[in-house]
Amino acid sequence: MHRIYLLAFILILSACGVPSQSNLATPDDKKEEKTIQQLVVDNENVKMTVLNMNKSNSTVTITFDILNKREDSIKIKAEQLSVDDRMVDESIYQLEDEILPHKAANVKLIIQQKEGVDFPEFKNDIEMELYISSLKDPSYVEQHLVNIIY
Repeated sequence: MHRIYLLAFILILSACGVPSQSNLATPDDKKEEKTIQQLVVDNENVKMTVLNMNKSNSTVTITFDILNKREDSIKIKAEQLSVDDRMVDESIYQLEDEILPHKAANVKLIIQQKEGVDFPEFKNDIEMELYISSLKDPSYVEQHLVNIIY
């Protein structure tokens, strides 16, 4: 008899469903996408284009299209990020990826709000140093100052 009640209870719970991120969003969680299409580097080793910026209340994602023109794999890393001329704490942003030879990839810079750390307003521009290095040749390193105006 207890098994029937337990089974009925489990069926009722499964019918209710589990809340997901999409149905937990608050009305104040504004999402904004902006197309940028800004070429930032094009040389014999790499081509980088900023595609777009997606913004919500707590996260900003900037997508780069990066083509590795080299014969070896490369690593891309962002450092010294500033937004609207204010430095951003490195604990709230991440851009680091590897790209195989003669391949392209969409690489994302993610800036995530964190308690106790100032989150930028994103009114004018983003500036950062992008470092490109070879995974096989330690002598190859490129550094590019990237300024994205949105």
